[in-house]
Amino acid sequence: MVSRKRVLPRGWYPYDGKDCKRDIESYLEGWSFSQPQSIEGLGGIVPHAGWYFSGKLAARVFYSLKSKRRADVVVLYGGHLSPEHLPLIVTEDKWETPFGDIEVHTEFVKSLMKRVDTKKESLQSGDNTMEVQLAIVKYFFPESKLLALRSPASPIAKELGEAVAEIAQKEGISIVAVGSTDLTHYGPNYGLLKKGIGPSAVNWVKKENDKGFIDRALGMDIEGLLTHAEENDSACSAGAAASAVATCKALGAKKGILLDYYTSYDIMPDDSFVGYGGIVY
Repeated sequence: MVSRKRVLPRGWYPYDGKDCKRDIESYLEGWSFSQPQSIEGLGGIVPHAGWYFSGKLAARVFYSLKSKRRADVVVLYGGHLSPEHLPLIVTEDKWETPFGDIEVHTEFVKSLMKRVDTKKESLQSGDNTMEVQLAIVKYFFPESKLLALRSPASPIAKELGEAVAEIAQKEGISIVAVGSTDLTHYGPNYGLLKKGIGPSAVNWVKKENDKGFIDRALGMDIEGLLTHAEENDSACSAGAAASAVATCKALGAKKGILLDYYTSYDIMPDDSFVGYGGIVY
């Protein structure tokens, strides 16, 4: 069996399973998902910075999904692709995590590759959008298999998400579908200084730019969130969010629930900062 190994260095998330467990459990201390029991938890959107900044939100989304739904497969949509890219799909048999390998659902991969034009994800891509989630996925869904793919910020993301839902329904596979994206990257480090620097810039990102993307994501407006991200630089991996929305919508989701939102500025104030949102469908 071919195993995909860890690429990201220690600063993204811990190497040791005990350290990962400690961090994940700390993110849930004093917090609970108090939404109505009628909510199924079909998927969501998570951020993908290092755990120090966004691990709390990612853990809470996956915890919320685990508390609502059993999943044969966790579908993880990553991003960092331009509209011109084809989707990239992980084809190895398993992927290393600090809690042990997570098995890839290779039959699902084969079915999807017959339906949608994709390319194989490089073993050494170093892309954080999927890998940074894996230990959290394994912790909350230890028996589930994985379908991992990166979605371009284009209409193909919708096609991809719908194809995943159709295959799951046809083959009787229970899934949760999660899109991995950070929101506005603002400041001199990112070349976005529309509102200068300081509190007024932070307020604009929170109240306008990120809110515009989040509102469209909550409303499951796939075309709207892709357009908003392209025109306003409000998400770095809008394709991942679009695919997750498309899958959840095809499975019957009607709206999203915002679990929380904050920015890296709230954790470590700086002229350059990033927004993070956690959504459950």
